Amino acid sequence: MVLVPVGGVAINGMALVLLVVVMASGALVLIFLRLRIAPNKPEEPEPTPEQTVSTQTVSTEVVTERRIYRQTELNRIIASLLANGSLLIAGEEGCGKSVLASVVVEKLQEDGFVVAHIEPTTPKQMLVEIAYQLGVETQSLEGKALSAEQLKRAIANYLENNTGFLVIDDVQVCEVKFRMWLKQLRKLNVPMLLLATNPPRNDIFINIPRIELQPLPEYAIRELMEQAALERGISLKPSDLSKLQERAGGNPMLAIRAIDEEYLGLEVEGADHDRYFDITPLILLMGIVFVVMRFIGLGTNNQALYIFGGIAAAVFLGVGRLLYTLPRESRRIR
Repeated sequence: MVLVPVGGVAINGMALVLLVVVMASGALVLIFLRLRIAPNKPEEPEPTPEQTVSTQTVSTEVVTERRIYRQTELNRIIASLLANGSLLIAGEEGCGKSVLASVVVEKLQEDGFVVAHIEPTTPKQMLVEIAYQLGVETQSLEGKALSAEQLKRAIANYLENNTGFLVIDDVQVCEVKFRMWLKQLRKLNVPMLLLATNPPRNDIFINIPRIELQPLPEYAIRELMEQAALERGISLKPSDLSKLQERAGGNPMLAIRAIDEEYLGLEVEGADHDRYFDITPLILLMGIVFVVMRFIGLGTNNQALYIFGGIAAAVFLGVGRLLYTLPRESRRIR
């Protein structure tokens, strides 16, 4: 046994090694947490004079012009549709899929294109609405309403011979037969934009390229909340906005709802978003530290350290493995 004098006090050599290992692991954990909890924020654009907000309270001027925070996705969608491609826009409820689709429809219609933009109803009603927006007849020469199969053929014939776009929101709730018809249209190179929340792994969702919308950056959520507060005529300090922003988690719909709840004076605890801190890497890091301690105990014939490191490593690595095998985002398309 080796004794190392430190300041007149004899310290067991093995205890010194253990102390160094614990201090090193603690430093790694602190570095890890600092990197994970305080990630680099996206660079925020310089606000224009019209967008400048007081540092004390929110301004009372209401801005009516809508700002697009997903310009990159918008450009990709329009470029894909103009190239006769199809896209699936996936994301959580309230992340802005419908708003993005509305902007796409406006851009295409401004350029003179025919667009059918519908939401889920019954299959027959959706076919009638698509035909109406495309300008396809919904009645026969005898004045009788076309059947669902006749509408499908008429719409398909029109889209084969003319340039038209389909934009369908919440397509995950449409009936399977309707989605299979969309799959047939895709084989005919009909450009379409589909929007879905947690789409299943079957039919058209498998073979269509997708863009998954990520949470909006903090500055965008803050601007949305500021604008919502202006529209409701309430004054919020930056500190109040920061507290409300924690409930949004990058979701614009939750951001607006938080302002509505503040406007109504409701006391709300917790949040509905699913952006949480993943501690799995931290558990694996601690498991590695205990494995190192086990080998140190083996090399120095310290049975207590050897046993402790082995048990701790088994527990931490076991928990890490368990968390890894749990289903995560099982509803997303891979």
